[in-house]
Amino acid sequence: MAFTVSKALETDIFSKCNLLTGQVGLQNEIRWVNILEILDDLSHIEPGEFLITTAHGLNYHDNAKQRNMIELFASKKLAAIAIQTGHYIKEIPSAFVRFSEEYHIPLIEIPPDVSFKSLTRTLLSELMNYDQPQGTNNALEENHLLLESQLLEMKKLWSILQDSEHPEDLHEKFVKHGIKPRRPIQVLEIAIERCEEEQLKKVNQAKTSLSSQAEKSAAQILMQRHIDFLLGTTDKNLTLLIQSNQLSGKTKDKDAANDISLTNQLFNELSLLFPGCTISIGTSTIRSSISEFKIARHEAERTLQAARLGLLDNSGFISYKDLGFYRLIMDIENIETLKDIYHETIAPLYDYDHDCKGSLVETVKIFLKHFNIRKAAEEMFVHRHTMKYRLKQIESLTGHNPLDPSDAMQLNIGLHICCYLKTLSLLD
Repeated sequence: MAFTVSKALETDIFSKCNLLTGQVGLQNEIRWVNILEILDDLSHIEPGEFLITTAHGLNYHDNAKQRNMIELFASKKLAAIAIQTGHYIKEIPSAFVRFSEEYHIPLIEIPPDVSFKSLTRTLLSELMNYDQPQGTNNALEENHLLLESQLLEMKKLWSILQDSEHPEDLHEKFVKHGIKPRRPIQVLEIAIERCEEEQLKKVNQAKTSLSSQAEKSAAQILMQRHIDFLLGTTDKNLTLLIQSNQLSGKTKDKDAANDISLTNQLFNELSLLFPGCTISIGTSTIRSSISEFKIARHEAERTLQAARLGLLDNSGFISYKDLGFYRLIMDIENIETLKDIYHETIAPLYDYDHDCKGSLVETVKIFLKHFNIRKAAEEMFVHRHTMKYRLKQIESLTGHNPLDPSDAMQLNIGLHICCYLKTLSLLD
């Protein structure tokens, strides 16, 4: 028995939701859940998806565009669409409801107080655990065993791949998993850790169970997205080699967009499947072929480390190309060298701010962001003459003139090193 829209609506989380139309499509099978805040790029809609959206970007008065959107959903064989009102639209347009009815697409209204996360977590949980009665009564167990067997094969191949000096020569072993040695690849390294203190104290068996669940969940997510991949483990982290049509963009802008899209999907869905856990993902750049596997793996390892340290932001996932100076800093093994650079650049500013309750560190950060006295002064709500005075103080204390590009780079590197050392608890 398939997991249908009708079955989904029977769950408690949908008790506050309102089915507006599309009763004919209630037996549509749900194969996956997709969240879209903005209804702009619909090219990645897959057959059988249950789409949840705030409908931001929906043109309320353009009936033609609304019809075109519904026609697209119908052609993509969308299972259902659920729209949350109260944020971007007060109510769902009557024309949109009428077109949904015409094309037999179940349309559900979500009230503002029902969270996307709760809806998605429920749907994904039901989807992954739903029994399949066809064949034997143990169909679900057989599916799990088949998945475990596939993952075991992948791990064996992963071990061979890591030790190979010429991974392109393993093309015959890749065929079974859909991997083509000459197509672009990307490596993702994923860490999933329990947040609650009581869970952190659990025995190793519980940690192993979490790791195993993460492997299966990531594999199922990628399979649902029709993405070819290999899976392995590195230092208790989950590592994925991904290969899909989304990685074939020829321009840097396309590469960046595809990189973020794939990682964002995986990050969001793992976060929903593992509440109470911290998810961190580091991604490599998109490499031209499997021959660059070791380079990509090194990039992903470095980026995961940066994500877990929170060096750039708190998004939970970082691309290697976003690391900037941290690419260089993290490859320097001699910590004393980093400390020397810190003391020669930024340390005097921290000492001054501590002793005099100043704000020179913040000043240099903001100035280097703009490299413009007027804009920096405006952001700090000070007069430009005050900003000039502070920049003179910075030059006097550090020996580096922030207005000089070469000196400014030294100060910027010093700030990055300071942040890196602090996250490692190597500075007071």
